Amino acid sequence: MSKKTSPQTRPGRRPRRIRAGGTTAGLKDIPRPTQEKPAPGGLKGRLRRYLPVAAVPNAVVVLGIIVMALVGLLFSGTSLAALPATIAQLWLILNLVPVSADGIVLGVLPLLPAMGLIALIARRVRVAVRERVSMADLLVLSISTLAVPLVLTLIAGAMMWDAGRVFDVGAPPLGHAVARTLLVHLIALAIGMGGKLWRALLRRYRAPDWLVDAATAAVRILLLLSAASLVILLVLLAVGWPRQVELAGLYGTSGGVLGTALLSLLYLPNAVIAVITVILGSEFHLGAASVSLYAIDLTELPLLPLMALIPAWAHPWSILLLLVTSITVAYVLGSARFTVAQTLATSVIIAVLLLVGGYLTWGEIGHLGTGGPMVWLTAGLAFAWTAGIGVAAALLGRLADRRAPAVTGEPEEHPTEPTDSEPAEFVDGEIVDVEDAPEDESEDAPEDAGEVEAVTSTEKAEDNVKAEDTEHRD
Repeated sequence: MSKKTSPQTRPGRRPRRIRAGGTTAGLKDIPRPTQEKPAPGGLKGRLRRYLPVAAVPNAVVVLGIIVMALVGLLFSGTSLAALPATIAQLWLILNLVPVSADGIVLGVLPLLPAMGLIALIARRVRVAVRERVSMADLLVLSISTLAVPLVLTLIAGAMMWDAGRVFDVGAPPLGHAVARTLLVHLIALAIGMGGKLWRALLRRYRAPDWLVDAATAAVRILLLLSAASLVILLVLLAVGWPRQVELAGLYGTSGGVLGTALLSLLYLPNAVIAVITVILGSEFHLGAASVSLYAIDLTELPLLPLMALIPAWAHPWSILLLLVTSITVAYVLGSARFTVAQTLATSVIIAVLLLVGGYLTWGEIGHLGTGGPMVWLTAGLAFAWTAGIGVAAALLGRLADRRAPAVTGEPEEHPTEPTDSEPAEFVDGEIVDVEDAPEDESEDAPEDAGEVEAVTSTEKAEDNVKAEDTEHRD
């Protein structure tokens, strides 16, 4: 038999293992599925997992307050007997609870430290709900987040009451102490839960999940108004710079100038809320003084750089700042293309947010009297601006959508409403029942797919070997 017709024997090849992906590798390289860590069961297990979420950051804050109180007392030469009262006052100030000393009540407190506390708590909550949580887990987490700071506030109030026997301090009003502490930590809890978890909650109770979109739009409007308010404050600073120089000359020392500048920085978020109040068309009061777009009536004010930003009189063209509000609302709601119901929900949410912000920045300012925005008027104007412009934008958008199919011949699209075919799973913030363990509905599918790919890859490898044999024989 000739070489052209008889097959030649080739040295034996070592069989190769073919992975499902078509590459040569051992089976030990195939990743194995990992089992999820089981969620804690029972009340004790949930408390062991979720109570530290609230306890640890609050404990860190209290330790920081103790250090600050010790440093402050040592530098001022005050007796350490005032340490408990100082610690209690700092905790109350951090939670925006009114404090009193030497017969002076201070209810308008700086927002910047409270915003830092909110960010810290929200971050811890976000980490805690990143994985699957049940309704029982969420309930324990919420109660822990609110109960721990509330207990600390009540302890601080008791410490202030006890210190009042020795020092000229007083306990805070119980109603404001409880309400403001709960509001601060409710804001942190709501932010930390995140949009996906809120959507899961709304779907669980068969509420429209577009409420999350409405809340997002309301927050976006407030953020844009805050940015515009900062720009207005910068313009006032540039225009009134001679007043700042004159005010700095009254202190004489660099320490006084630095201290008042730092205090003004702590109150900067309060000033932003005040400017938002004004550009909505409402009024802001500082005792007998009042500021609005229509008139400015000033009296004796604290010698702070932030107070020196207030102009002496209202310019006739200042009424045009209402355009900032209208353009902001129109831009956000016009780009969102909400329905009338979604627009009204956004209006209610932004009014509630301004009610909360106005309450937290309102109170007594020593001998000046009561200060802060006109809370109800501000919330009402915010609702009116958002609802009026938003409903008009929604109706115009609906009219445009109805006319579009007649011109283009294309069917009208109605996005948003989720259908049952959409996946109900969430990457994070998923709500599961305690009784039902998470199941994999298609456990065999990946194996079958892997087997098919492995067989296909093996056949391709055999074809390549045969092709190499044929080429060698030729």
